[in-house]
Parts: sequence; C-alpha cells; structure tokens
Amino acid sequence: MSDGSIGIIHVHSNYSSDGRDSLETLRAFALARDISWIGLTDHAEDFTADRFAEYVERCQTLSDHSVRLIPGMEYRFAGFTGLHLLALGLTRWIQPATPEEFIRDARLAARFTIAAHPVLFGYHLPASVIQGIDAIEVWNAAYNTRLLPDPKAIRLLHACRAKRAEIVGTAGLDQHDSRNDREMRVLVAAGEMDPLGALKAGRFVNVGRTMRLDPAVSLASVQLVALTCARWALYLVERVQHYSVSAFRKRRRRQ
Repeated sequence: MSDGSIGIIHVHSNYSSDGRDSLETLRAFALARDISWIGLTDHAEDFTADRFAEYVERCQTLSDHSVRLIPGMEYRFAGFTGLHLLALGLTRWIQPATPEEFIRDARLAARFTIAAHPVLFGYHLPASVIQGIDAIEVWNAAYNTRLLPDPKAIRLLHACRAKRAEIVGTAGLDQHDSRNDREMRVLVAAGEMDPLGALKAGRFVNVGRTMRLDPAVSLASVQLVALTCARWALYLVERVQHYSVSAFRKRRRRQ
C-alpha cells in the first residue's frame, strides 16, 4: 500500500450486542492483513462502568508492538435520530445523555471523536457538535459501500471546515463481522507512534478500494460533481440488481 502504519477505525467487537468478533479474533484479523492498529467503537449502551474497565484491560493485554487495540465507544442520544458520535482512545467511562455532554466529556476522556455515517442524521449536525468534534466520517463502508465515499458527507465536512478548519474527514469500516472485510484503511506516516494523534493533526490518508482521500477531502468542484454522478449510477445498478434478485426468488417460490 505504502510505507507507513496501516490502521482501521469504526470497528465493533462482540462486546457490542451486534458484533461477532472477539478481541482475539480482531487481533488475528489485523495480523493477517498487516494492520497495526484498530480504533474500536463498541456500542456504549451495551456497557457499564465495570464492563468498560474490563474491556480496556483486555485491549491493553492483547496489544503489543505488532497490533494495538484502541478502546472506544459509539454513543447515540434520545431525541437525535441517527446521530452517532464515536469516541476513540477512551481512557475512562463516560455516559453522556446529550451531544453537548458528549463533546464536554469526550474532550477530557477521549483522544479522537467522529460524527459517524452522516446519512443517518440527514447531514445536519448540532452547532455544539460542529464546535467540538474532531472528524466527520465521509466514507462509511457499510452505508456508502466500499466503492465510493458519500458526496453529501464531503460537502458537510467542507461546510464545517469553513467554521473550524481543524475538523478532518475519515473513512470507517463500520465492521461488525471480520469475515466481510470491506478493505477500508487509514494510513499514517512511517514512524508515527501515536496514530490517534496523527489523525487529530491531519497526518493521514484514507485509503479505499477506488480512491484515496486526504484529511480535508480536497476535491475540486468538478470532482465532487463527478463523484455525485458516480454514486447515483452505483445506486441505480444496486436497485436493478435488487429487483432482479427479488424477481428471481419470486419465480423460484412459484415453481
């Protein structure tokens, strides 16, 4: 891929109710693919303070010079449909009830924060989140597919960076089952000992199957228009495939 430290972010273990992989399985997954670090983001609603302490300890035990398991949580909030905020490198248990509390608490307890899959919250972030978040997920391999990033999320990032230039764009696997590796990676420079510090400082590149994106997602207007058209074409192909498979299954049931 290139010289540097390869990592993955937005990864769930079986500490999440919908995650399949043990931490040991994720370590083996990383070793098999030359992945040096994993930014975990397990569902906070599945934890207590004691369970979180156990989780952090196990991440530390399974980490070494080959692979680092970085504990983190994914938070959601009543009354804010689709708004999921990720806290990577979480050092202590927090239970924010609102986005404002998340920004306040994560500032002291987490190393790096991300507004995940903007399609779910309609690309509209509360002002308090814009003022405190570190990153916006512009390419979610689960919701946007592994093929192309989300042009609307990129436009949201650009609008937020007009207010706070330090906000960066990230690509995340949103992985719940390592048997389906969607091949999204984050590359930081060789010699970086602190991958989350590199993310926060913008010293990384998002690497997908079809594109590489810098932290600012510096696409020209014509490139963003082309990406939008490509995503529409991909959507139409997916719909045709969906209806074709559905029609085939209906015919089989009639036989």
